[in-house]
Amino acid sequence: MTIQEWLAGPQDYPAGLLLYQQLGENNHLKRTLGHGPSAYNTSCLREELERLAKQGKGQAVVQLVPVATAAAVVQLVPAAQPAPAPAIAAAAAPTSAIEQLLADLDTQWKPLYKEASFLQSQLEHAKDNQQRGTWSHQVLDQMDKVQALWEACDYVREHGQLPPVPVVTPPAALDLTDRAAVEQHRNNLRSQISKQKRNAKRAAEVEAWRAEVQQLSELLRTL
Repeated sequence: MTIQEWLAGPQDYPAGLLLYQQLGENNHLKRTLGHGPSAYNTSCLREELERLAKQGKGQAVVQLVPVATAAAVVQLVPAAQPAPAPAIAAAAAPTSAIEQLLADLDTQWKPLYKEASFLQSQLEHAKDNQQRGTWSHQVLDQMDKVQALWEACDYVREHGQLPPVPVVTPPAALDLTDRAAVEQHRNNLRSQISKQKRNAKRAAEVEAWRAEVQQLSELLRTL
């Protein structure tokens, strides 16, 4: 089966999951989708397969195992057995500190992922290239945040705690008498301006960088 065939068909969840497990790249998302069909997982699986199709993997042929074996391979959660209401409620709650950390991280990355997926689906409907560029940058920014949260989830699973907060070393003060340092800083700012000039969320920063570039250019005339 190919992704295109799956998208054009009844979109059977186990078959779609096997397609993503073999063609997708995000291991954390594979584990999340492997918990079985839910409103969120079903929507997420469809969006991911659509994304892979747009990346040119829509015609890649994947050999699917029989449905009964597929359920065992992907370890879908079996249907809940009848149980008293209190027992069900207790089972639904996190049973360890690790599960609580993962639940907290899930509440952070899922909205970001949904927003990025929605924006990506709208790119072809942008009114012009400028709007398309702005949306593209927003998708990249959101997915950078999602990826960081996915990596945090993997760290929690391996170490049982959140990853340490990186120590940020403040940049050294710019020596305004050093022509080479001033030129390098100006070039760095120009590079940032080129990357972010279509990003509406960073418009204020871009304007500040442009003003600083102008000031540095004037300073260089005197060095």
